[in-house]
Amino acid sequence: MGFIDELISSAKTMVDKAGKQTDKVLEISKLKYQSIQLQNELSHLYEQLGVAVYAKMTEEADNGDLLASLADEITEVRAALGVVEDKISEQKSQRTCPDCGAKLPRDASFCSHCGVKLEVAEKPVEEAAEEVSEEETCCCASEAAEEPAEEPAEEAPAEAAEEEKE
Repeated sequence: MGFIDELISSAKTMVDKAGKQTDKVLEISKLKYQSIQLQNELSHLYEQLGVAVYAKMTEEADNGDLLASLADEITEVRAALGVVEDKISEQKSQRTCPDCGAKLPRDASFCSHCGVKLEVAEKPVEEAAEEVSEEETCCCASEAAEEPAEEPAEEAPAEAAEEEKE
């Protein structure tokens, strides 16, 4: 009966993990959609700004107020887009290189794009708690705790002696 209980427990754990992963993918999809909307709005604002600048340059209109308001709107949309992109990076466990802006894994030591050394990123509290709970619920963790681990240190001198013979 113990095997069946472990099997059911493992199945529940896997279903929970799949559910969490599905929620994560759904959240990333929503954020990407929001990012696309903000990028489209930004493109539209840049187009309006270009038309207004052209009108001012050809002296067709005195539209300094329009230029200032468009610049303010662009600043706001760019800030909102930055927030959304940061949320996407957080959901994907990524971070941004401070030197070149490339997206990197959170635990990277160096940027794979420009090679700059990165500061060690601390894991958010939620990730650390999730890792602990995964270890506690894993069926293999209880088995590993029951069986004593083999010490590889005893094998190392024997391997070294064989290499010296050759």
